[in-house]
Amino acid sequence: LTLRIEPGRALTAYCGWYATEVLDVKRSHGEEFAVVRGGTHHLRTPATKGHDQPCSVLKVDAWPHPWPRSAADGEQVTLAGQLCTPKDVLARRVPAPGLRAGDRVVFSLAGAYAWNISHHDFLMHPRPGFHFLHPSTAGL
Repeated sequence: LTLRIEPGRALTAYCGWYATEVLDVKRSHGEEFAVVRGGTHHLRTPATKGHDQPCSVLKVDAWPHPWPRSAADGEQVTLAGQLCTPKDVLARRVPAPGLRAGDRVVFSLAGAYAWNISHHDFLMHPRPGFHFLHPSTAGL
């Protein structure tokens, strides 16, 4: 008797993080949206599983552009990718008061199949960078 187990996301989902930049913040139909660099073509899990990906916001003070920096007016923001499809949503109504273009959003639980099942080359958007940490060099 041979028993084989494929643990899938149960073990490996916690091994990955997806970090991206907020490109713009806008209001549409009474709801605020933040458009991030990337989207479900990098992190497909929210669209596939029909859930909102857990995330944290990292505020960035620097703004190197000559145009005004867009910012959220409300307490909650829907995080959408830059693809031309309404399915490109990573998380809905995230508590992110004051979220601004240029800030970073870091999504947890991005290991496992999040990248493998994504449409990597959809509309020829660039792929994200991958960085691997080893416990001996990451201070873990």
